[in-house]
Amino acid sequence: MFVWRLLRNRLPTRDNLLRRNILHPTTSLCVASCDVVETTSHLFLTCGTSFILWSFVWFWLGLYSVPPNEIRDHHLHFCYMTGLPRCTHYFLQAIWYACVWVIWKNWNNYIFKNEASHSFALLEKVKRNSFLWMKAKHISFNYSCSDWWIHPLLCMGVHH
Repeated sequence: MFVWRLLRNRLPTRDNLLRRNILHPTTSLCVASCDVVETTSHLFLTCGTSFILWSFVWFWLGLYSVPPNEIRDHHLHFCYMTGLPRCTHYFLQAIWYACVWVIWKNWNNYIFKNEASHSFALLEKVKRNSFLWMKAKHISFNYSCSDWWIHPLLCMGVHH
């Protein structure tokens, strides 16, 4: 449900709350002091912590790309990456879902609890969440947590 709302720009980001007259126009800027209106794409892709997290994820996967700055395009680009076998799509989708969920939870912690995690700590949460989702949903996923941490592409069936 969360990803469905995200991809349709239905999450309560500041620009959406402003559009619904829930926020005053003076409070529409990103809470991370970016001096940018908080949109879905900004929050999940281009804001500092999110941008760094995505960079860490690409590095962890051993992949390099210039992803789009629009959320729907980013989702398609990441989950159905050209050059990788079709068997990786499910794994990449789980990683993408884990990333956006971790970003959203971190953002809410920042707003409501005045707590925020560093991008590296968020990467660890992405790895853990995606691993647990794979274990729960994929009966044939027989890899250990350390395998997933160190060689995610091998766990996806990609051999270099």
